Amino acid sequence: MARILFTTQPASGHLRPLVPVAQAARDRGHTVAVCAPACMAEEIRGFGLEHLTGGYDWRYEIYRTLPPGYRDQDFATAADTFRALGEPLTRAFAGHIARGTAADILKLAPEWRPDLIVRELDELGGYLAAEALGVPHVPVISFGGLDGVTGEVLGPVLDEGRAELGLPPDPEGRNLYRYFTASFLPAAFGESEMILPGTRCYRHVNSHPDDLPLPPWFAGLDPARPLVFAGFGTVVYSLPGSGEFVARVIEELGELDCTTILAVGSGADPARYAAPDNVRLVDFADQALILQSCDLFVTHGGLNSIKEALCLGVPMVALPVLDDHRHNAALCAGLGLSRTVPLTALTALTGPPAPPGPPEPYGSGAAGRARPLAAAVRAVLDDPAHRAAARRVQRHLHALPPVERLVDDLEALIATEEG
Repeated sequence: MARILFTTQPASGHLRPLVPVAQAARDRGHTVAVCAPACMAEEIRGFGLEHLTGGYDWRYEIYRTLPPGYRDQDFATAADTFRALGEPLTRAFAGHIARGTAADILKLAPEWRPDLIVRELDELGGYLAAEALGVPHVPVISFGGLDGVTGEVLGPVLDEGRAELGLPPDPEGRNLYRYFTASFLPAAFGESEMILPGTRCYRHVNSHPDDLPLPPWFAGLDPARPLVFAGFGTVVYSLPGSGEFVARVIEELGELDCTTILAVGSGADPARYAAPDNVRLVDFADQALILQSCDLFVTHGGLNSIKEALCLGVPMVALPVLDDHRHNAALCAGLGLSRTVPLTALTALTGPPAPPGPPEPYGSGAAGRARPLAAAVRAVLDDPAHRAAARRVQRHLHALPPVERLVDDLEALIATEEG
């Protein structure tokens, strides 16, 4: 049996793609641990995995780079400000953040002795540490839009870390993807998601933290009404003005003759918002479990969220916030899986809320009083082509080899390197 170390950035969306792989390897009998900053310990253990404290916790450092007045910006402006961090943050991931994480892994290595390092795509310290240890390394794709993380782009930045570790230069980044790259999307999702060398596609698995049940009221929801789930990941709720954004979403979804469950953000108080009877507010929910019963998903367009929906054949309405969200939303719209509501279209609607009144009938095709989100939800629910498109991609996804095949491939890689 092998010793497989998984590495992730300190964010839930980065961890999630690794979870089914680590669980499958553990169940096969391999020794498995996830190396991440201390802030990730509870979540990692919630998936039944061992946590090793290590890795560069860059969160507060990055927030300090935001311009003065950021906290006073409106939601759409703050999103654009945060989007501007994308390229500098990627370079930092390949620079001092990767070097700091690699140093932590190398301190753990004499006792832990990894045979293989599996990293989520944005975590590059695992790559440097594996190269220094002479063990293979495999990235797992964790976001959409891969032009910024090719070997040619990151190679020159990573070379500083390679030099510190006594490794030869690799300015074209040929070693970065020299084994293979794991993806949990089918090639049918888009050629742009297949550009990294040696990409192998496997079947996505929805993971459930702690396997907790849904609240008792969920069982009593009216099955005759469409069920919509709305949730926006993690970063979206941390942006200035997110409360006003959530309130606008509640207002629009409240106009529909649907039942909506809306997550207002982990740790947030749902009682801070006024909501009509057809909108149930929760702070946190097992999104993958709720989606099994849903007719439509309103999402920010994060890749994990999209995969959770595609796995279940659920069509979407996207409210993309950051650049990777916009990239993913465009791919989904192009495949007919979803409709996109630009953030500016939603947040531009200012002024007092509409007066209370009965929900507009589902299926009426009403314009929704210039309510772009409500109109998009109606359009997706009214048009069976969106559900059919989601089912089509779902079948491509289900036709992929299971995660256990990925564990086979990792075992074969270890055996080849040891041989």
